[in-house]
Amino acid sequence: MTPFDVLHEVKRRTAEAVVSQSGLAHDGLRRHLREMLAGESTAEGALMQEAVIEGAHPFVTAKKTMQDLSGSLLHPDLISALDSLPVDHDYRFPRTRRPFLHQAEAWRLLADKVPQSVLVTSGTGSGKTECFLLPILSDLAAQGGSPREPLQGVQAIMLYPLNALIESQRERLSAWTKPFSGKLRFCLYNGDLPKDAKESDRRRTPEQVIDRTQLRASPPPVLVTNVTMLEYMLARAEDQPILDISKGKLRWIVLD
Repeated sequence: MTPFDVLHEVKRRTAEAVVSQSGLAHDGLRRHLREMLAGESTAEGALMQEAVIEGAHPFVTAKKTMQDLSGSLLHPDLISALDSLPVDHDYRFPRTRRPFLHQAEAWRLLADKVPQSVLVTSGTGSGKTECFLLPILSDLAAQGGSPREPLQGVQAIMLYPLNALIESQRERLSAWTKPFSGKLRFCLYNGDLPKDAKESDRRRTPEQVIDRTQLRASPPPVLVTNVTMLEYMLARAEDQPILDISKGKLRWIVLD
């Protein structure tokens, strides 16, 4: 079934559902409404407009591979972590891959010693998240510490408007931080974060802070949250330890 067949079927079924809910008993009127609602023009009463077809050009790739960027724009340990994922993993970045040009340019700007803001606007599926997330993880990977001494204190705040968008970062962040065995950690801080968690659950995901007690005792370097929770964190006494431990460490603010 082609996309156009799917669109036609959606129109037909939607029109049929509307007519069925109307309660009309006259067969001729029902047939007329069905044809009108499933038609081609909204000006003539159709429920859905015809599809708009837009040609999309492929995104331009950089000349250098991820391996070429190792040690210059991105930390070698991060390159190894991205390459170590299973071949069929959605978030694997093999060493031989050439990133998109806008990704490499964002990494170049964010790797500069002089802090600066970067605005990334690009098409869907062009890897905008990688533009800011890989430099953050690279910066963290370059810092001292060991798996037994994970980085503490919030250095990067990633703000999202919806809880669903916060949750959407879980798999990606877990895949890219898990190879560091707990040195690089993150927390998805929204209203769903429980107060406590079993120690066995904490050990299962050393890369993720999964409860508020752990968040307050040992804030991770990457905090993914929304504006409301950020306001609560700044005002609530029980969240004061997060601020105290993170004082002077904030380096990255992301609005996605």
